[in-house]
Amino acid sequence: MKTDVLRDKYVHLMTEIEVLEENIEKLEKKSVAGKKLEMLKEDLAMKKNELARLSDGCGTPHEH
Repeated sequence: MKTDVLRDKYVHLMTEIEVLEENIEKLEKKSVAGKKLEMLKEDLAMKKNELARLSDGCGTPHEH
């Protein structure tokens, strides 16, 4: 059961990351800069960090 919850969370994060990357790409193609783009990039970075932490399997912060 714990594995299913973690897998669901992992899939959910992957989907969120994909949507954020697409939105950022669209804004960058339009040469839109500003607070919205920066907030999307910050959110993307946080989601990627969480995904890396989960994929480590130990629940500790991911280190490169």
